[in-house]
Amino acid sequence: MSSDERKQRLTELIAEYNKFKKQGKLDLTSEETIRTWLNNLLAIFDWDVRDTSQILQEKVLSKAEKEKLKEIGSQNTRPDYTFRIAKQKLTFLDAKDITVKILADEEAAFQIKSYGWSILAPCAFISNFEEFAIYDCTYTPEQGQDPNLGRLYYTIDDYVANFEILETHLLKENIYKGKLNEIYSTSLQD
Repeated sequence: MSSDERKQRLTELIAEYNKFKKQGKLDLTSEETIRTWLNNLLAIFDWDVRDTSQILQEKVLSKAEKEKLKEIGSQNTRPDYTFRIAKQKLTFLDAKDITVKILADEEAAFQIKSYGWSILAPCAFISNFEEFAIYDCTYTPEQGQDPNLGRLYYTIDDYVANFEILETHLLKENIYKGKLNEIYSTSLQD
């Protein structure tokens, strides 16, 4: 699928979501409902969430990763989506229900940054479909940090206008080819 086709599919997915929401057909308090929409979002960027060689869902972190998280006071151990190639973990996406306001939620920010940091991922993602944040994971996260620190943040109304950024970060081919490492190693040198 071309970039233009992906952008068109994203536009259609957003319109479908907004229509369902307006009609009251969404159970907006359910993380499972949000995950359905996130699965469709990931499919636009060539991910098959049913293929465990690409994405693991709700897989508990390894003992070593849990120990690393304990060092910084993180008790979280089960990211919603683990992006991988073969057995190598590349990054994470954590799904939140719509009641979590990602823009201001320090705990959610700490959780996703901790997951990414624990595997030395360049960045990690968090979303409730209406909000999407990309966090820089190249530094040690601390509890109580401003949720805006090291973050790119978009609302559903921003997705199409910022499609290139989303595509660069989420496209399976880019992640597999190390594009995120390039982006975040460059940003550190600026």
